[in-house]
Amino acid sequence: MAGVPLAAPPGGVVSPVTLGWIGAGVAALVLVNILIAFGSRRRRRQVPPGQLREELRGEIRNGAPNVRGHIRVNPARYPGISAGEAETIAGEEGFARQTHGTKGMWLFLRRVSD
Repeated sequence: MAGVPLAAPPGGVVSPVTLGWIGAGVAALVLVNILIAFGSRRRRRQVPPGQLREELRGEIRNGAPNVRGHIRVNPARYPGISAGEAETIAGEEGFARQTHGTKGMWLFLRRVSD
């Protein structure tokens, strides 16, 4: 361990300068992450609503169902589309929207036809 310059010294004492640099690095990574998320959200809001509706329709139609048979859709990917509009689009594709216990997601289940 003596040849490793980044190893902690015996006794677990770490220099406050080193801790400051680690903190600054973590803060920089968090800031970059926030800026990327903000930029992608802003770009997503500039997509025309008609295109968002078609993307949602495609995701409902081609999405992979989970173990319970639901297709999970993140509503944050479709800004400007209300839950009612999503439900209407799903109804046109033959799906019903589950409204309870969704934890913020849109869940769609294929309707059973008799």
